[in-house]
Amino acid sequence: MRQKRVRWLIALACAVAMSTALAGAWNAAGQFGPAAKDKGAVPHTLTWWCVDLNDVWNVNVPVILARAYLQPPSPPPIPDTCTSAFPVSVPAGSGFAPGFNLWFTNKTYPPATRAALQEMGYRFHSQSPAEDFMSKFENIRVEVRTYSPISNGDLVGEYNYDPRREFRLVRLRDFFGAMTGSTTEGMGFSVEEAGRLPLFGFPVIIPAPTLPGQYRIWVHWTMSDWHNDGTCLEESCMLPAGEFVYFSTRFTVVP
Repeated sequence: MRQKRVRWLIALACAVAMSTALAGAWNAAGQFGPAAKDKGAVPHTLTWWCVDLNDVWNVNVPVILARAYLQPPSPPPIPDTCTSAFPVSVPAGSGFAPGFNLWFTNKTYPPATRAALQEMGYRFHSQSPAEDFMSKFENIRVEVRTYSPISNGDLVGEYNYDPRREFRLVRLRDFFGAMTGSTTEGMGFSVEEAGRLPLFGFPVIIPAPTLPGQYRIWVHWTMSDWHNDGTCLEESCMLPAGEFVYFSTRFTVVP
């Protein structure tokens, strides 16, 4: 489900609009975690659309990402692209962060969407899909496993994080850069409007294994109830109740 959602994010994207007070409170909470004060300390990870994820997520650790977001498609949809090595290298024993651990919502539930959700028995936290999402998002569980092309690998470490303490709130243009207009094509947003839309990111800092080699992370999300982001009624716009695999990607530990 996560990979389907990720493809939909790049193809469409939508967003949240939040009250000033709520945004301020969430921004304060989002400062949890190490900041990228010394940009020369860690090699930065660039998306293929040339966005620096260390700057976006304000972290001074390696940021890992799937190949699809590090190396451009052929032909690329934009003229100027970047390329980052995959898998991303992480020094043994350091911390690292996932680069695409994020979610967005509409600014409100449109009347037709709200009516349809009510018929489906949806429990609204408020009129804001963003508040609904954050109120239902309970836990991020990360498994670090050895990499195997034929199995899940062996468990090396398991870590749990509180999403209400670990999030960042950024604008759509900060993450999607040159892709901002394309991500909202057909959704009724101008490029300027789209660029101002906020995104929630969860760049949790994960301890890296101490032994060099190939590894994979499995990121699990836990929701107290099912959630709809307010942009559509398709599966790609919803998160199920309970725990589920949100995404998985490979990385390399180096000496």
